[in-house]
Amino acid sequence: MEKGRVSALDSVRAVAILAVIGTHSLSATVAVTQSYSIPKTIFSVFDYGQFGVQVFFALSGWLIFSLYYKKDKQPSAAHYWSRRISRIWPLWALFVVIYFVLYNIDTEGLPTWAAMVLALTFLGWTVGSLVVVPIGGLTIMQEMGHYLAFWFLRKRGIEAFLISVVVGYITFYLAKGIAGIQSVPGVVAWAMDAWLRLSLFNSWPFFVLGGLSYLGLQWLKKQPDQQGNSILSPAGAVWLLIALALGSQSVYAQETPGYFVFGYVILAVLLGISLNRIPLVNRVSWSIGRYSYFMYFFHFLVLRQLEPIFINSGLMSENESMVQNLLILFAMFVLATAISWAVALLSWKVFESPIMKVARNRFS
Repeated sequence: MEKGRVSALDSVRAVAILAVIGTHSLSATVAVTQSYSIPKTIFSVFDYGQFGVQVFFALSGWLIFSLYYKKDKQPSAAHYWSRRISRIWPLWALFVVIYFVLYNIDTEGLPTWAAMVLALTFLGWTVGSLVVVPIGGLTIMQEMGHYLAFWFLRKRGIEAFLISVVVGYITFYLAKGIAGIQSVPGVVAWAMDAWLRLSLFNSWPFFVLGGLSYLGLQWLKKQPDQQGNSILSPAGAVWLLIALALGSQSVYAQETPGYFVFGYVILAVLLGISLNRIPLVNRVSWSIGRYSYFMYFFHFLVLRQLEPIFINSGLMSENESMVQNLLILFAMFVLATAISWAVALLSWKVFESPIMKVARNRFS
């Protein structure tokens, strides 16, 4: 492993990206076969891969808290943002441009240049059609919201983070109620719809969960007789219970309750840690995890190209077959993963890594 990288984190990233590619491979398979004839257990495993996104949020929280939370020497804003933006924005900008070039983007009446500016500055969530430019982009817009919120709260106690989770869920109920009032001024209705569309209140708790997990582990490593090591005051414990209660009732895709998603994240993390301990397997997971950001964007484009290839291949029989559907599903998954990984390796060497090195040298 490269110096400074944590192998276990890359292994967990690998689990997260494979889960995400799996769920989209399932969608592509259904689109190709026009059938849901897949064993229920396998269908569920691939379908719940959508929550790999929340695993990424928790990982991000763990990493950012470990680097920046209440350190003796706080980095400058330039240092913090240069590292975040140099990692995220170049690939983001590349895929935004690709989507505007390849596809006829609905800008909802905005000039194309204005729509591109919104998309490039992570503000596509303010316009309904731009949320999917690029596909999967909402996740990255939410992540930038996490970084911004963390920057403002990084010097405060854990209670402030927990209160922010509770406030976030309160804004959801308020925005939903206000958006449903017919007499609300248009700009207010637009703001409420945009906030509901961004749904930061559903993603931020996982970022905080990751951060709390890191702080909790550090606390457990300390000697029990040391003073001042508790990460939660009695009031903080109350806020934690309230936040967990609200989070457990929140609803995600397919009306999946929040407590299920929390459980999925925990199991995915444990699986990644387990893979990290298996020789040879861990080297594969390290590589996939390291290039997961590019793979996240690129696999959507790969699957779009694979769909018509499978449809026009003449390999599918006219009669619906569970075996045939399973073969297509696994072929979709393996091809999307392998192709995305190979191109991601090239992207890392010639595009992403050089940009990050420049940013680190400039703002170290």
